[in-house]
Amino acid sequence: MKSYYLLAVLAAGSLALTRHAHAHGFAGDHMFVSTLIIDDPNVSDEASIPTFSYLPQPADGPAAPGLYGLNAEFDKRITENLGFGINQGYNRLTQPGGKTATGWSNLAVTLKYKAYVNPEREFMMSAGVQRQFARTGANGTNGAVLGNNDSSSTTPLIYFGKGFGDLPIGLLRPLALTGTFGYTIADKKLKVDPADGSPIGNGRDNGFTGGLSLQYSMRYLSSQVKDYGLPAFVNRLTPLVEVAWTSTASKPNNGDSTKYLFAAGVNYTAQGYAVSVEALIPGNRQTGSHLGVVAQFHLYFDDLLPHSLGKPIVEWF
Repeated sequence: MKSYYLLAVLAAGSLALTRHAHAHGFAGDHMFVSTLIIDDPNVSDEASIPTFSYLPQPADGPAAPGLYGLNAEFDKRITENLGFGINQGYNRLTQPGGKTATGWSNLAVTLKYKAYVNPEREFMMSAGVQRQFARTGANGTNGAVLGNNDSSSTTPLIYFGKGFGDLPIGLLRPLALTGTFGYTIADKKLKVDPADGSPIGNGRDNGFTGGLSLQYSMRYLSSQVKDYGLPAFVNRLTPLVEVAWTSTASKPNNGDSTKYLFAAGVNYTAQGYAVSVEALIPGNRQTGSHLGVVAQFHLYFDDLLPHSLGKPIVEWF
């Protein structure tokens, strides 16, 4: 699971991934790797500690505010297909000529159910709901500057993953597409002053959120298409591109247009952990002013602690 918004092992490590296919996000022979700006469709026992990000914010002049984030996420299966995730981070916004703002983001908790897996078609679908708790992070003026909302919200979500292993062209079979789509419902509706349109109170507007990722698995290429004799390190790489977006869906609103954020980079998955690095590319001026970066260190507890954190809670008893 992902919020809105990360190294050399024996060759047997690739086989170990297959043995832990269910927990690692496999549909058939295709594994959907952990993505950085959208959530993946799998339910598993894992943690991202930490995810670091930096993105220059929208600016009118040459000097742009810089938003730094350090985020942690913990995901745990309750049953084989039902799990939850807890996500929170610490942010720092540098403002040229102004005071630096720092503080925690609001806590987000997600419940996700993996509803359907078709191994032959390399397809996976899940459904979930995320709850963001207002005033669990920085609030007031500081929180507003950092992007925290003063109203809690609930977001129903769907997730999917589709491997292209059923294509007739060998070099295209390692491709996979994942995505998520949700609708955020605020606890308290946004109100504005009819005279100037400025917000009144602490409400917020409802909105759509979603994203897609396109991945190319070198592991799949070497094991399911053709072994080109590449080094084991290369065969554990997954180059990928992502896009995430948000848009308002109710009136009145703050006048924000749809925001797009692209990311492009690579994931390295070994037995027990993964490392990802991606460039952040603002899709429009409302999202950011320059290129940024996001990086993550990801742990798989089913490999590291298979008899405790690595198995569903119902199997503990």
